[in-house]
Amino acid sequence: MPTLRIHPGLASRFDGDLRERLRAAVVNPQLLLAAKAAFAAALAWTIALAIPGTAAEYPYYAPLGALLAIYPTVAGTVKLGLQTVVGLTIGILLAYVAVWAGDPNWLTIAFVVGVGVLLGGVLKRTAGGGSGIASAGLFVLVIGNENLGYSLGYLIQTLVGVGVGLAVSALILPPLHLNDAVGQMSGLRRTAARQLQEMGEALEQDWAEDDPRWAERRDDLTASVRNARSALQYAAESRKGNVRRRFHPRDIPGDYRHVEVLEVVAAHTLNITNMLQEGLHGTAAEHPLPEAVRPPLQAAFAAVGNVLDLWTVEENGAEMLHRAEQTLKVLETKAYESSSETVPFGSAAAIGMNLHRILQAVKPELGIEGES
Repeated sequence: MPTLRIHPGLASRFDGDLRERLRAAVVNPQLLLAAKAAFAAALAWTIALAIPGTAAEYPYYAPLGALLAIYPTVAGTVKLGLQTVVGLTIGILLAYVAVWAGDPNWLTIAFVVGVGVLLGGVLKRTAGGGSGIASAGLFVLVIGNENLGYSLGYLIQTLVGVGVGLAVSALILPPLHLNDAVGQMSGLRRTAARQLQEMGEALEQDWAEDDPRWAERRDDLTASVRNARSALQYAAESRKGNVRRRFHPRDIPGDYRHVEVLEVVAAHTLNITNMLQEGLHGTAAEHPLPEAVRPPLQAAFAAVGNVLDLWTVEENGAEMLHRAEQTLKVLETKAYESSSETVPFGSAAAIGMNLHRILQAVKPELGIEGES
């Protein structure tokens, strides 16, 4: 019987794909968070059972504390853990104030919940939400009443759970989320490049003013800006208190400057989209874009779009930028020739100025300084 042979190249590729899939599954943020939460809860329960005294009667609050504290980032876990402990302490004190008025009744319950929610709103940066304070006070008031052992057990076991959650979050594969930030920044750059290049298609195809593609381009670009900024902020937060940051250095201030440049590029791209939508077929105050400016405008869109598209590619950035600036000079000349006394600065000139501002914004990123 013939033996099935697999080409070494195919086998190597298959092994590589399999390893990549396994790696992606292991480092999946939600899967990792779920595994760490499960481990923290189990570990907290085990430790809680070993605590002597009255606190051992309430071991279930330890895994609850771990669950309340666990968060994808170390800094977030510290923040949630402190909020949980502070909120619990305030809730216990609030319950003991209510106990002075007598046994639990509708009045004391209303007092604990109402004041707990109010304090939670005032102290939300240090004590979390009002529901955390109110629920802690309610548990102590209704279940513990005047039982000091219950309150201490509740507090001690919650502290144990929070401590376990913090340890697990900080020591077991704390994620950095840098790849997502880099991906979102690259996505924003490519989105702006693609949309500038598509403006040439809008010119050639004479998109109608109510064409839904105008709104789609604006929505896509706005979402890309928001996602890039949020991803970078999340990546910066994930580095706080993260032991892995020493092995994965990153210029976060430089990344913020990069995002700010991309936001400038996106703002000018949005302006261009709006002006082209209005100027393509004209308005009550302005004639449609003259035929003479359309070819140089298309060339300018393509050239500036290429600068953005090839931003991170190893090639001569100065030469690429020079070609784009030359197309803008041709556009400037045609726009000036097409101007009139009634409309001295038409859509073409305004669009050209925005394209010029885009090039000026990315010059430092390309390692080129100064005006050309």
